Amino acid sequence: MYATKLWLAENLHLQTSDEKSGITNLRKNYTTFLGIKFKVVPKGNRWIIRSHIADKSRDKVIKKLKEVWKDIKNPSKQSEIDRNISLYNAMVMGMHNYYCMATMVSADFAEIAFKVTGKSNGMNHNDRCYPIERQGEITSKFIQEKYGQSKQFRWIKGRMIIPIGYVAHEYPKYKRREVNKYVRKYSDVENCISFDVMKYMMENAHLYPTMEMADNALSRYIAQKGKCAVTHNALTISDMVCVHIKPWHGERNDTYRNLIILSKEVSDLVGATKTTTIMKLLSNLVLTEEMQNKVNKLRKFRELEEIQFEDYIGTKK
Repeated sequence: MYATKLWLAENLHLQTSDEKSGITNLRKNYTTFLGIKFKVVPKGNRWIIRSHIADKSRDKVIKKLKEVWKDIKNPSKQSEIDRNISLYNAMVMGMHNYYCMATMVSADFAEIAFKVTGKSNGMNHNDRCYPIERQGEITSKFIQEKYGQSKQFRWIKGRMIIPIGYVAHEYPKYKRREVNKYVRKYSDVENCISFDVMKYMMENAHLYPTMEMADNALSRYIAQKGKCAVTHNALTISDMVCVHIKPWHGERNDTYRNLIILSKEVSDLVGATKTTTIMKLLSNLVLTEEMQNKVNKLRKFRELEEIQFEDYIGTKK
């Protein structure tokens, strides 16, 4: 430890803290790293790691979730309940994704769940609150796969409340060295999913016309691996649109099968009716024959004329 401190001081000019630096016998005591505390325990004729959420991290998780749950339990405005539920679900999934590396994460989150929600049926006595229901529909394919088997699922006003205590340990995987924020391109071109985009979609689900569409739009984004369904280019928050494959008339159809994620330019092209507009959009797009067919298929559902791409400059076969 002394040699390490000296090397850090001489080569990187870093001063280590005596409070956070030390030597721990992991057979007797826990040590904490990145919000996880761990030690080794005997199992048969070998030693294995047992890890929990660190005490400080657990207290922070409880505090953050309690604040949002309080807004759901006793909302100041009824119009904000959808936004609060979306924020709560996003926080729970984010915490599950990170702390699932702890071997005892299930037991830890069971304790957290009780401290955050307690006996939630008590919400039903307040006139400003919506009752918690034990039955409802899971409209998101992603949430169905991840949490669908849980008996802890609850619904408020038809909105899913992701169960805090339903999480299992996952073996932490090594991060690929070539994938990092210091390089512009990396080899994993097949997967362009951005967690920033996912977080934005979950926290702003209330901006969609219905919550079913919000949940299924997120599932579509993940299924399309963060890429436009036509051009296969990576999508950003400002350059993506969720549209219906078959436009609805009268009764809405926001099911997963009827939604698709497109870039803004492709979405405008699918609905364009003026020749000048089509020409302007195609000047920025280079579409293969397969992409052109996809655009015309979507236009057909909208009862619009097919685009004769050979009449426009800037396309390729």
